[in-house]
Amino acid sequence: MTDQAAELLKLRDLCPAAEIWTDGGHPAVFMPKLQFKAQGGTQTRDVLLWPQARDGYATRLFLSAQVPGAQNWNSFSICGRQWFACSWQGVPAHLPWIEILANHLRAFR
Repeated sequence: MTDQAAELLKLRDLCPAAEIWTDGGHPAVFMPKLQFKAQGGTQTRDVLLWPQARDGYATRLFLSAQVPGAQNWNSFSICGRQWFACSWQGVPAHLPWIEILANHLRAFR
């Protein structure tokens, strides 16, 4: 089993439909309809976890729509879809993917 496959299996505990997409030769994890806590409630979004450096960030989390309360949003076209990401720094790429996701989701609490 490859490292990417092992990382994906852990993310499938949260989102059974998670799958690896590739953009520009880089892996990204697509997780449809992921539910997470944000601003005291639950939000549901398609998310794309980018577990390596991009756009001056060590890792990124892209969402299908903005989340209320978070600021500094930008839009991106990745894998033929429109995505949104807020400015959230400091999530290193050496962490397991599930920890990268958890650290990015802290931006919305």
